[in-house]
Amino acid sequence: MNTMKKIGLICTALFPLIAQAEIIASQATIFPTEKAGQPSAIFMQLQNTGNETVNLLFAESQQPARLELHGIHNGKMHALNGIEIPAKQSISLKRGGLHIMVFDLTQPIQQDKTFPFKLFFDNGEVVAVEATTQSK
Repeated sequence: MNTMKKIGLICTALFPLIAQAEIIASQATIFPTEKAGQPSAIFMQLQNTGNETVNLLFAESQQPARLELHGIHNGKMHALNGIEIPAKQSISLKRGGLHIMVFDLTQPIQQDKTFPFKLFFDNGEVVAVEATTQSK
């Protein structure tokens, strides 16, 4: 089988997954930092348009950094193994609640710049997002 046919078959197989995208990420923001190594946080809205609950499993950035899902319990921040987004609902990642922490930055996050990252979900969906800087 020639290469073009293989590519066509792969694209055809993946099309239903792409066409059934269920998660919409919007209003993503991140705090600027003054120096490398200083932690930051990402906030956004996540909407699940699908008929099944979906879990955010982890986030990754192309930039050198470690991203962790976090929540607040009894006034203390802690790492999470996932964030559930119920079917046909939206959740807010915001200050004082669910959010994504950004650690081990090799360069500061500058004001008026974007921070690209990807969200990985348990339904196989991967969503590319660009957070804009927001003043603290």
